Amino acid sequence: MHSFQVWLVTTLGGQSPVADLMRTAWAWPLAESLHFLGLCLLVGCVGTFDLRLLGLARRVPIAAVHRFIPWGILGFALNIATGSLFLLTEPDQYIYNPSFHFKLLFLTIGGLNAATFYLTSYRRVFGDRATLDAPRHAKIIAAISLCAWIGVIVGGRLLTFYRPSQCIGEQTSVLLTCNPNPPPPDVTKG
Repeated sequence: MHSFQVWLVTTLGGQSPVADLMRTAWAWPLAESLHFLGLCLLVGCVGTFDLRLLGLARRVPIAAVHRFIPWGILGFALNIATGSLFLLTEPDQYIYNPSFHFKLLFLTIGGLNAATFYLTSYRRVFGDRATLDAPRHAKIIAAISLCAWIGVIVGGRLLTFYRPSQCIGEQTSVLLTCNPNPPPPDVTKG
């Protein structure tokens, strides 16, 4: 797995039009702002639906809250687009970062969990015998969803606090959490 990470950083790294754009004065802050907006749409809409499945606001039909999901998907797409810009600009700061690994883990759990809902519980929640209360299986999926998206938020927030340092000695973990090939120090900076 280590060699795959090194290959990925090498392949994505270097000079590119994306990196050149993102290193301008306003591109990174703009992308961060759009990333946060996408996160608000995603977690706000999906989280509201999850809370409704768990029994909050029982007077509101579940189907009415489900109408927010396309906005959550839009937020997810915005996050994928802006997150890709970050990754393509500074791949070593993400590929070797344990917070990024956890963020991707929780993102995968959230995605698989959403697929599980639509494959197993959607018809029970919205079918002919739908009630104002979601079935137990849907509630479990909603709880997992909330936890997964909270994990994504925490992993993303911790990215800046766990920057990978230079590797020292043999690395025995499954994933590298240090940079085996750090860039040379910039001699122009004093």
